[in-house]
Amino acid sequence: MNKIRRKRIAEIIDALSDLQETINMIREEEDESRENMPENMQYGDRYYASEECSDWLEEAYESIDSALDTLGNI
Repeated sequence: MNKIRRKRIAEIIDALSDLQETINMIREEEDESRENMPENMQYGDRYYASEECSDWLEEAYESIDSALDTLGNI
């Protein structure tokens, strides 16, 4: 692989790392919001929807982590 393509891969790695960080921040905010729900709203529909969103965000985070590992092998 030539220098130009390696540089482009490095740029992709940087961009994915930034996206991964943003996803993690959003997931943490969602978790905090859910933890601060009033007691009468806990374990209701909104609570479970929030929990599902956090799970999807975690899955996206892990998918990017896998992509970063793969790109790092290049």
